Amino acid sequence: MATEITLGKKKRRNGTQKRAFWLLIAPSAILFSVFFLIPLVLNIFFSFTDYDGWKTLNNVGLDNYTRVLQDKNFWGAFKRTMIYAIVNIPFKVAIPLALAGLLASPRVKMKTLTRTMIYIPVLLSSLVVGITINWMFSQEYGLINFLITSLGGVALEWGTNRVLATTIISIASTWASTGFYMIIYIGAINNIPVDVYESADMDGASKLYQFFKITFPLLAPTTFLVTLLSTINLLKEYALIQGVTQGGPGTSTTFIIQYIFDKGFNQSQYGYASAVSVLVMIVFAVVAFVQFKVNDGGETTK
Repeated sequence: MATEITLGKKKRRNGTQKRAFWLLIAPSAILFSVFFLIPLVLNIFFSFTDYDGWKTLNNVGLDNYTRVLQDKNFWGAFKRTMIYAIVNIPFKVAIPLALAGLLASPRVKMKTLTRTMIYIPVLLSSLVVGITINWMFSQEYGLINFLITSLGGVALEWGTNRVLATTIISIASTWASTGFYMIIYIGAINNIPVDVYESADMDGASKLYQFFKITFPLLAPTTFLVTLLSTINLLKEYALIQGVTQGGPGTSTTFIIQYIFDKGFNQSQYGYASAVSVLVMIVFAVVAFVQFKVNDGGETTK
């Protein structure tokens, strides 16, 4: 009898725990379904149609995908996106790491204020960052050209030169994200055991040697995380570009997300844009998978 009562209590307790579990995850599951799963399914469905966003909705099979693979403009935007990401990833990792190494040092004064100032751009929206950077690099009234001309130089045409325009976007993107990645690195550095550095000091190792032989290897999981997040954010850069160059001059800063937006919302080719986004999603997933495999999921080398 006592055993049956005990089993009944355990079943009721388990039932209560299960209900509590589902109640806790229900809000997240609903939001995830509404804003990710359902749009994903609809996007895949539209990719097989000629949907124009209003009346037309006919099944066209794989025509959109065939068209994408033959579209030179798509490959141009894709190539620019990949080059942009590859060139900027080292800066996304190296600058926050260097700042974190300096601001985690006990010798540095006013660390809290400095960290706050570096982190402030993270709190700004991408459009605000873009507008701010655009003002700084304005050809006629920009701060940078004012400094250049004050020193006797010639004002640069930042907005009309394709290389300079891409450089502005790179600077803006790095400036806006450095604070976030720096905080991640600082947290990881502070979790490294102090006795490791004490042993190195006893052996006469310099601070520079300790950074490259102790700190940097132990930060491998964090570096992997920063690299992964940076890669994804660079590949899907959109709002920042809209605030700085709007894809110009010409199509020199029109990356893959701008291309999808233009096809879908400006040209009402929703079916085609959906097909592009499906292919891009697959490419992004492959990039993330390769990074996981190359870095062993961010595990520290033993």
